[in-house]
Amino acid sequence: MQEKILVVDDEPDLLELLEMSLTTEGYEVVTAASGTAAMEMIRQSRPDLILLDIMLEDSSGLELTGQIKHTPEMAGIPIILLTAKDTETDMVVGLRVGADDYVTKPFSTQVLAARIEAVLRRSKLAQDDVSNIMTAGAVRVHKTSRRVTVEGRNIDLTGGEYNILVALIKAGGKILSRKDLKDALGETATGQKERIIDVHVAALRKKLGPLGRRVVKTIHGLGYRINL
Repeated sequence: MQEKILVVDDEPDLLELLEMSLTTEGYEVVTAASGTAAMEMIRQSRPDLILLDIMLEDSSGLELTGQIKHTPEMAGIPIILLTAKDTETDMVVGLRVGADDYVTKPFSTQVLAARIEAVLRRSKLAQDDVSNIMTAGAVRVHKTSRRVTVEGRNIDLTGGEYNILVALIKAGGKILSRKDLKDALGETATGQKERIIDVHVAALRKKLGPLGRRVVKTIHGLGYRINL
């Protein structure tokens, strides 16, 4: 399926140029000459990316970016700002209001196409990643890669430690007995006593660092639960 790009600019010649060049690159391109028209088009048919001029006749591209990024159903749409301004302040403001990239005029259409491709790739990876992440406070489990981070720091877990952490997070705060957690270990726990869970939990807490005991709670006489 073609990715749809909405180009928003009040210069007819530039709109025509971008529509032609991006169509050649294989994108579906729709255009709007004002902020008002752009918002209506976004509501009617969500684009995969927006190229947005920072200085429109009826509105500021910066204000429009902020509005889009603060509207839940639109917030995930990546935005590349187009502008003749190239000061550091303008670039910082653009990025702070939520723009994903910033291209100054005049620009090469080939360079712009490369930037679009990069932003779309990052956006897709981010969307895929979010759908495959489980969290417990500052602890994040990336299911696809089996990567675990604490406050952004990667930690290395054994298979058993990882399985226990995942089982606890999936339980959503419910108490899991040692038997439940031993079942989560699968064949690796065959023949082991249930106390092996205590060993795994102790090692898991140590690797989680100062958050370990706050995240993995002991419920005496019953088992363990995650503190979400």
